Amino acid sequence: MKNRPRQGEKSELAVASELMMKGYGVSFPFGHNHQYDLIVDKDSELYRIQVKTAKNEDGNRYYIQAEAGRYDRKYVDLFAGYSEDEVSTFFIPVAEASGKRQRVTYTDLDEMGSDENRQRANHISKYRFSEAVERLMR
Repeated sequence: MKNRPRQGEKSELAVASELMMKGYGVSFPFGHNHQYDLIVDKDSELYRIQVKTAKNEDGNRYYIQAEAGRYDRKYVDLFAGYSEDEVSTFFIPVAEASGKRQRVTYTDLDEMGSDENRQRANHISKYRFSEAVERLMR
């Protein structure tokens, strides 16, 4: 049986490391009474991130269990989904989260068939950190 708190800490450190390697400042809140796990500094703006361990759903699709209603948008800006499967971490603005499972696909866009499939896919290209932050600003 997996140690869930330990897995969560591992995911938090992996996301922090990934963001730091891209040149962002990363801070951890002190204590466990926060809805967010990380604070990221991008161009002097601070973003609060709740990190979730992503699970594989069916090959190229991953999901995180993140009920948007459980997190107050006053305290959390983004969800981050991290998987040890060597796929990129994805970021979802809390305002865009709906339902319990937040899904992202890594299937190549050219392999998705119709434009309708591409629109519905929640493709990783829209869920990188910079793209997710850009949508926050709208």
